[in-house]
Amino acid sequence: MDANQKKAMNGIIKETLENLEENGFNAAFVNDKAELINLIKSLVPEGAVTATGGSETLAETGITAYLKEKTEYIAERRDAYKAEYYLASANAVTMHGEIYEVDGRGNRVSAMLFGPDHVIVVAGINKIVLDLRAAVERVKTKAAPPNCLRLEKDTPCTKLGHCVSPYFDERHLSALGCTADGRVCANSVIFARQTVKGRITVIIVGEEYGY
Repeated sequence: MDANQKKAMNGIIKETLENLEENGFNAAFVNDKAELINLIKSLVPEGAVTATGGSETLAETGITAYLKEKTEYIAERRDAYKAEYYLASANAVTMHGEIYEVDGRGNRVSAMLFGPDHVIVVAGINKIVLDLRAAVERVKTKAAPPNCLRLEKDTPCTKLGHCVSPYFDERHLSALGCTADGRVCANSVIFARQTVKGRITVIIVGEEYGY
């Protein structure tokens, strides 16, 4: 991304952060991985009880390693509700201030919806999209195929490189036509205006991470 692209992106990031705040999220921006880790350390104290959803972003940025080393990290996903802090990434963050999440088993969205008192969502700038239509298409074409390959799932998208229904369909937002038992697009959740203000903190990183 050159200097002009970064300048153009600044306006998109600013609008996204403002709309997240308007919707009841705490929202922050950091330029890079180093700033991100420092912010996470200030938000999640050493010794705190933590848990995470499956996330390449958390692994790539070093957050998972920090949590495992410096906090009481809960590895068992069924026990995630016992955590004080739950960290995850997003499949997409819309400029309207919404978080779009798609899960296979639902453990991640379950904890985010009604689990720990503190939820932190970390997303690279590659996760920002215009609206929910773009969020659905992002999952179908950019997020689900590499995730299924990473998890060694036998799904159509691992062979096609995209969902069998790759584009937004007002009648079927999910993976229409995919009957694979290992599909990761089983449960979709839109986090819109929050009733518990500030419970979820969204951190946008000025670099690309995850799928």
